[in-house]
Amino acid sequence: GYESHGDAAVIKPLEDSWKGLAITTVANPQIGEIDAYQGALHTVDEAVRNLVSVGARPHSFSDCLNFGNPEKEEIMGEFIYACKGLGDAARFLGIPYVSGNVSFYNEAFGKNIPPTPVLMAVGIIEDIRKAVTSDFKEEGNPIYLVGETSQAMGGSEYYRIMGVKSTTVPDVNLENLRDRSEELLKAMERGIVRSCHDISHGGLAIALAEMSIGGNLGAEIDLGVIGFMRPDFKLFSESPTRWVCEIDKDAEEEFESIVKAKKIGVVGGETLRIRDDSRWLFNVHINIMRDTWRNALRDYMG
Repeated sequence: GYESHGDAAVIKPLEDSWKGLAITTVANPQIGEIDAYQGALHTVDEAVRNLVSVGARPHSFSDCLNFGNPEKEEIMGEFIYACKGLGDAARFLGIPYVSGNVSFYNEAFGKNIPPTPVLMAVGIIEDIRKAVTSDFKEEGNPIYLVGETSQAMGGSEYYRIMGVKSTTVPDVNLENLRDRSEELLKAMERGIVRSCHDISHGGLAIALAEMSIGGNLGAEIDLGVIGFMRPDFKLFSESPTRWVCEIDKDAEEEFESIVKAKKIGVVGGETLRIRDDSRWLFNVHINIMRDTWRNALRDYMG
């Protein structure tokens, strides 16, 4: 119920119906700059994740394709591979593009922008009263990680902040995206998912922080179940097709029977406490996270 980051806007367009629309917009130029094809797949992946996070079934896309000077061979190559990625993903998932436009010649002083396909995605919620939000709801509820974590960190916010360069980006698996989405929508329809948030920019740590800020509730998290991997990769990987879910405490077995997921913690307290097996990584109070999140632009602008 507190201010935080959500995944999609939900509206009720008809007065005499509880059916609603979920709307989200997505772009990922960081990965597109490294690999135009994977960048396009990541954009579709995140658009679908955002809609599923609120309980909506993806319905259609509208695109705005932003690129540099197409008279340069490398720019036209980026455009071709980005279009191929968008097409491959949409055909596999059965989601149409109903409109779009292309913006070329986005350059200044001889420097072109990275390949930046922007998607607006629309989903259908059969009953907006069953829509799911990202804020933690109740102490004692278990927290699950849906999806697999990759060690490929190219294009991540973590690498950008640390000044690390990598040409290896996490691959999108469209079959996993389709299957995990269907599983989550089924669990949400049963009313056992109390909150859900996709893992995108900043990785798992940021998703958990945003859920804590929104619910004004902390959590205790153990990353050990992710497997053998550097702790910072577990915290900040931006691997696609991943969500964090808070489940009703009385529905753990039911959720596990529906969704392929790993239990990573429990909601509770006033701090976000994260460890990797027996090694504690950090313990941050909700108020500190909220102040940092709310004042980021002001602090950046000075």
